[in-house]
Amino acid sequence: MQILVFALALFASLASTSVASFAAPTAASKDATYGALQTLARDITFSWAKMHPLDATSLGLSDEDGKLEAPSLAANARDLAAIKGWQRTLAAIPLDNATLVDRDDARLLQAELVQYRRELTQTKRFEKDPAAPGRDVTDAIFVQFQQLPIVGRDGATAADASLAWSKIISRLAAAPAYIKAAEALVTHPGHLYGIVGSQSLAGVPDFLGGALTEAAKTQVSPAMFATFVAARDATTAAIANEKRAIDAHVASWPENYVMGRAAYDAMLRDEQLLPFTSVDVERMAHDELAHGWAVQTWVEDRAVAAKTPIGPLSGGGLAPGGPALIGYYRDRIAQLTSFVTKQSVVDVPAWLGNVDVVETPKFQQPTSPGASMRSPLLFSKNSTGYYFITPPASLEDAAKRLDANEDFDRDRILSTGAHEAMPGHFMQGSIARRHPDFIRKTQGSGVFAEGWSFYGEELFVQLGLYGDNLDARYYTAQWERVRGARAIVDPELASGAMNYDTAVAFFEKQTGFTHAASQAAVAGIALYPGYVISYTVGRYQLQSLLADYRERMGVAGTLHDFHTRLLSYGTTPFAIVAPELLADLDRPLAEVRANANY
Repeated sequence: MQILVFALALFASLASTSVASFAAPTAASKDATYGALQTLARDITFSWAKMHPLDATSLGLSDEDGKLEAPSLAANARDLAAIKGWQRTLAAIPLDNATLVDRDDARLLQAELVQYRRELTQTKRFEKDPAAPGRDVTDAIFVQFQQLPIVGRDGATAADASLAWSKIISRLAAAPAYIKAAEALVTHPGHLYGIVGSQSLAGVPDFLGGALTEAAKTQVSPAMFATFVAARDATTAAIANEKRAIDAHVASWPENYVMGRAAYDAMLRDEQLLPFTSVDVERMAHDELAHGWAVQTWVEDRAVAAKTPIGPLSGGGLAPGGPALIGYYRDRIAQLTSFVTKQSVVDVPAWLGNVDVVETPKFQQPTSPGASMRSPLLFSKNSTGYYFITPPASLEDAAKRLDANEDFDRDRILSTGAHEAMPGHFMQGSIARRHPDFIRKTQGSGVFAEGWSFYGEELFVQLGLYGDNLDARYYTAQWERVRGARAIVDPELASGAMNYDTAVAFFEKQTGFTHAASQAAVAGIALYPGYVISYTVGRYQLQSLLADYRERMGVAGTLHDFHTRLLSYGTTPFAIVAPELLADLDRPLAEVRANANY
């Protein structure tokens, strides 16, 4: 009932706001279509969050932060019944006279429901990943830890902080039972799932007994701290038992991450709304890989002729090691923000929050060896983004081997900072979560997000961010090789055409990653198929749209206008964004921005 009341209140608020093509159309039938789609979207989002508290935490719906679900086959059957019900409701919404936006919203909801349904009926990761129960709980508590209210900031009170800690403790207390119940569903554990999962679980005590405990010592009462310690120790023990069980049996488990080419192509079509098959993706990827090698060869030849070494000595300057590295990252983000504004790349909103640079938690490093970004949570009041970096053991050694996966000088940090923070994931995600169309607000298309950020890497070279620094050009081309190699490995692994060891050898040779980093990268690709192609196909679709935009606008078109319009459609597949952006070109840019609350 509370979900329904909140949904209706939110709908009333949105419907009363004038948002042009994203608002309810004037005709009564179109009003009904818009309202039905928006109400269904809220029902899906909030009902699913209620059933799955860990997902609620990832969305910033903190009311569920003290809870954990009870995993079971019955719960899965409940979820599947809910999904089928939502699909029936969606199918019953009339679209004959709907606007382009409403028809697109219906496509987006259908894709979301197909993804939910396939996870329960086909992918069934809950049957395969023996480390997921402990890792998922830890990741949710880590998010809660990052979102802890700071008394005196943003109106937070001591009562707010105490409540947030009580939810962490409640979730820790419930975690052993949750882990045991979820483990019972792991009926077909996979070898690679187990290997990577064990490595992840090994890093959990570093967080639970380290940063989380140190914060609790200073922020909660002695009595609450004692309760925290008991709950923490019980969860740590449950996760340790989970790891021991994996280590004892993982050698005998088969590999089970292959989904088959037909299922992979169906995922691209039905879930990601891509107009490509796996064959198309691999063709793009081979072109991208070849281009990356070609550019690096050109740069190397020029560097030899100019007697300029590639790396820090080319002009980027070695970054500082130790604690100073974090501050150095923050300074580079400030430099990027200034550059974006001065070069009129895109409108930077005055309301944009802050980026907090932190070290990647050890339990996340086995599948995330490089930099990553957690944008502000969708429904959270906290507007801070978290930029995760994994500092190399030695910046000097990373520089000597030109390690593609470790930032060691100014220009490489600028490049990854542009991708992850400004104007990449942090800025793009911060804009998207303000969208007044609830369906657009809740979209999370990796193709759009990674396509935008990847596109920006080469753009900044062209706009002169690095001057004539050859290392910056070399590094950008090296990461083009990485994206091409990823988009080859992904469908090859998912289809079974390439095995893990072959993929690691190929990836290491083509990218310049170390063997360990290649293993981590390929493990992530194998266990989460369909994501890493986002860079390749996303940039391709973005550039195709830019070409269409330029053809339509002629000399009146500018990059600033195009980029700002582009970010006004949410983190939404290009199959949706492209026709809508082109249809909106007769509308002033200020109106487009205002309609998206940008």
